[in-house]
Amino acid sequence: MKHLSKIIAALFFLFIAGCSGRHLITDSDYRKKVDSGFVKTLSLVQENKSSLKDQFNRNLSLEQEEALKFLYAFMPLNDLADYSVDFFISNINVTLRARKEFPWGKTVPEDIFLHYVLPVRVNNENLDSFRIRYYDEISSRVRNKSIVDAAIEINHWCHEKVTYQSSDSRTSAPMSTILSGRGRCGEESTLTVAALRTAGIPARQVYTPRWAHCDDNHAWVEFWNNGHWSYMGACEPEPFADLGWFTEPARRAMLVNTRSFGASSGKENVITESDKYSVVNNLSKYAVTKRIYVKVISSDGAPAKDAIVEYGLYNYAEFYPIATVPTDAKGISSLETGLGDLLIWGRKNEDFDFKKISVGGTDTLFLKLGRNCAGKDTYDLDLSVPVKKTPGPGIAAELAEENNRRLDEENSIRKNYTDSWPDRDAAKRFAISHYLDTSVVAALITRSMGNYKEICSFLAAAPDTLRKQAITLLGVIAEKDLRDTKSDILMDHLINCKKKSDNTDNKEFADYILNPRIADEKLAAWRSYILNILTPELRQKASNDPSLIAGFLDQKIKTDNDLNYSKTPITPMGVLELGISDSRSRDICFVAIERSLGIPARLEPGSNIPQYYFKSIWNDVYFSDQTRLPDKRGFLKFTSSEKNPIPEYYKDFTLARFGNGRYNTLEFEENKRVNDFNELALIPGHYMLVTGNRLDDNRILASLDFFDISEGEHKVVDIKIRHENSQQEILGKAELTKILIGIDDEEDKYKSMAGRDAIIAWLETDREPSRHVLNDFMQLERELDSWGGAFVFFTVGGTTISPEERQKLPYNSLFSDDSGLNVLHSEINCKDLSGNSYPILLLVNKNGEIIFKSEGYRIGTGEQILQIVNTHR
Repeated sequence: MKHLSKIIAALFFLFIAGCSGRHLITDSDYRKKVDSGFVKTLSLVQENKSSLKDQFNRNLSLEQEEALKFLYAFMPLNDLADYSVDFFISNINVTLRARKEFPWGKTVPEDIFLHYVLPVRVNNENLDSFRIRYYDEISSRVRNKSIVDAAIEINHWCHEKVTYQSSDSRTSAPMSTILSGRGRCGEESTLTVAALRTAGIPARQVYTPRWAHCDDNHAWVEFWNNGHWSYMGACEPEPFADLGWFTEPARRAMLVNTRSFGASSGKENVITESDKYSVVNNLSKYAVTKRIYVKVISSDGAPAKDAIVEYGLYNYAEFYPIATVPTDAKGISSLETGLGDLLIWGRKNEDFDFKKISVGGTDTLFLKLGRNCAGKDTYDLDLSVPVKKTPGPGIAAELAEENNRRLDEENSIRKNYTDSWPDRDAAKRFAISHYLDTSVVAALITRSMGNYKEICSFLAAAPDTLRKQAITLLGVIAEKDLRDTKSDILMDHLINCKKKSDNTDNKEFADYILNPRIADEKLAAWRSYILNILTPELRQKASNDPSLIAGFLDQKIKTDNDLNYSKTPITPMGVLELGISDSRSRDICFVAIERSLGIPARLEPGSNIPQYYFKSIWNDVYFSDQTRLPDKRGFLKFTSSEKNPIPEYYKDFTLARFGNGRYNTLEFEENKRVNDFNELALIPGHYMLVTGNRLDDNRILASLDFFDISEGEHKVVDIKIRHENSQQEILGKAELTKILIGIDDEEDKYKSMAGRDAIIAWLETDREPSRHVLNDFMQLERELDSWGGAFVFFTVGGTTISPEERQKLPYNSLFSDDSGLNVLHSEINCKDLSGNSYPILLLVNKNGEIIFKSEGYRIGTGEQILQIVNTHR
């Protein structure tokens, strides 16, 4: 990271030098705030021992200087560590150009421009040179348009490039998302915000941290519309603004918020305010809201000042804090939220209290710190979510038709791009030409999507003696890493991987030495850098005593968890260059150093404690600013009598360990089933098991079970999901025989499916809600096949289900198109079915009676259907 000394030099020069010209920041009070933040950043950088000898002169205008100062005053620590001054100046130049070239540049208020156009960072993504690469392409699409029409046109441009697909938690950079042609909602919205800002249109990513009515979250985009904020679905263009499939779910949200880069200007509803950013509560734009107050008192009855209050929403089988608001001098915390139920958790140091709250019926909640949940306490919680609202008016037919025509064109443009990637046969030919295993390599190349050139380049350049190891490396990194990692980074890890022995075939070597993926950080070429900066003496000593690396980092690195507020990990090079880090990035750096030395290392599954493998055991690592926990473990084994569906982690249950006044959820693999868990080795202490069951009327039956684990104890915990036995309501009738006969090309198949229970679905498969439903059914293919019912999938709006997806769906499935909704309107009679919010799912018994209905955005529908059919068999 040679650029860090240049960062120091450039910042130092900008601070002592004056520039002439017009101010970018005309508000003198805010300019003083920026200058103060910049001085703090400069002091951080100057504390580092990097040399100032590379100081260089820059002829910057006053606008450029103030823009650069603004970014450096408020940027999170990872941006300071991992990106150069040149990078930010290049982006500033494009931004200032856009401000001058587009007509709305003169009308956007200064504070809006600073917070929502100038920053490169949107949320927690990796940064790239998107603005520089795509400025001309985007600007050519929106010249001579109004700001609203330009925003909608840019969203169409984004849809040409990217469509929805779920992926892991690391947020790819906009150009990497385009490279893959797909991304989850956080990546789609990051791309769309970046594209709007490229054209000088103020934009921000807004999101509901978790939905109340289903286990998921969602992110979309707001853009500045001549004095107010309008919204739209990212990469999901509609004919006009303030419209999206998520409009109705957002009306049921408990929080919608956005993070504003830079010190707050105090003009919006701010939940959290810091020196570097603020969190803005946008919920009132979307939903009916109410402000609630929480009064926290200590055990002696005095107001608890600076207590932490977490507003917990049940989601993914945990009570996720959608907002954290400290108490004031009177012990009061408050939040504007939706009309559902929350679990309010107050804490200070190790003391805590908690209560369930129904927002609609509560004004002030009182918590008294000092509750003790050790032992076997159990609390059953019946929770309600905000009620579903009546959908608003639809789109005029001619507008919808024109928009669908454009969407089809954009899908074709994107498909032409994705069709240019090598198919499996081409990938096999490459493997054969380079004497590589055809089946393994072909799969790696096809999974790399638009990044196939980098993967092929890496494999082609790998030395003959390391070809097998190169394939192993590609097999252990994450799926997304295949799609956006450059060949030079992969080569650094291949060439510089130290081996403790010649046995490189074992899983320990592949997963914990060779593997460059440690957590959710950006992959970087850290091996050669680390081996270069460590002295030969330290390398030799650490090989015999790996714990010495913790001491090395203690001496070299200061930690500050508040400064890296984006929660994006700093690369190991950035940690070592800057000399200051958040604790998680330091942990990742520790693992990277150990792996560079050929010592197996990891973040322990569940607790994320850094560990190294030495003398046949995993050893925990603690730094000087941490309290060491017991090295010895207790043991926990999960069991469950629930069989269909089998309970899964983050769907039906989670486990949390007590620390710092709260129970912290252990991070095990999502969707891991109870019977897939081995006996867990856990740190002795207090634990909480959370279970939950979402009913089809949107109520939730949750439980909190508290227990202790002692050193050496072997405990068995039975996962019991609460159920409600009630008589099944008949919602309507479906003429299933007529529906099946109408699918002419499957005549033979429908005869074998007649007389069965059936699931009938109408899907808009280019939209995120329907994509989730398809994923649900593909993941539950085995369980749904064993049920033995029939499945009828109707697509609407000209969308399709690909042959590859059809193969992954249950065997007894039929596929057809119902874009005119003739089947829905003529063969279905169902209570409270509006028919205009997709996906639509009906569960029909063999008598043609509809016993379950789901309409609109709802995650986990497949599991819910399984519960119903198993209950009523």
